[in-house]
Amino acid sequence: MNRQLRRAQAKLDSKAEREKLKKKQARRQKMESIRARRQERRERGERGERPEPQAPVAASQLTPEQRKKMPGRFSGALMIATVFFIILQAAVPPDQADVSTSLVGAGFFLMFGYFSTLFLLRRGNDNAFGTTIASGAALAVGVLLTRVIGPGAGGLDLLFVLMVSLGAFLVVAGAFLGRAVFNAGLRR
Repeated sequence: MNRQLRRAQAKLDSKAEREKLKKKQARRQKMESIRARRQERRERGERGERPEPQAPVAASQLTPEQRKKMPGRFSGALMIATVFFIILQAAVPPDQADVSTSLVGAGFFLMFGYFSTLFLLRRGNDNAFGTTIASGAALAVGVLLTRVIGPGAGGLDLLFVLMVSLGAFLVVAGAFLGRAVFNAGLRR
């Protein structure tokens, strides 16, 4: 019985040692590639050459480990939360609204554009920018129509129209910002 236990333990030990050596070798290779890249950059700098621009990598070509490092990990949940807050801002009674309330509501449209673009790009959507703008415009029109024809419709006031119109432009700005952040995150 002891002999069998020793054999089993020896197998486990040798397997652990092999795994340890594999990890050590992988780390060594990674460090060598990093050193080689750094050396190449230094040589280019000494020669006065500009580094070649890297082509953007499609999200569908990435490994699961690389996907984890992409920007926008919680962007889907945050996008849904911003839609919720946009709807809450639209529910503010007109007599309690002021300019700051309208600007905060428009800011939520900016965040919606940002998080929506990150979410769609992370999922590999090729037309994330257009989809975000279309969904942001639909959200703005929906909020506007709810105020006009919804239950307890009080009509439109200037501050609400300011929020929705400014918000529609900020969705586009948020989409640009989200795309820029995503592309910068892929180049790392």
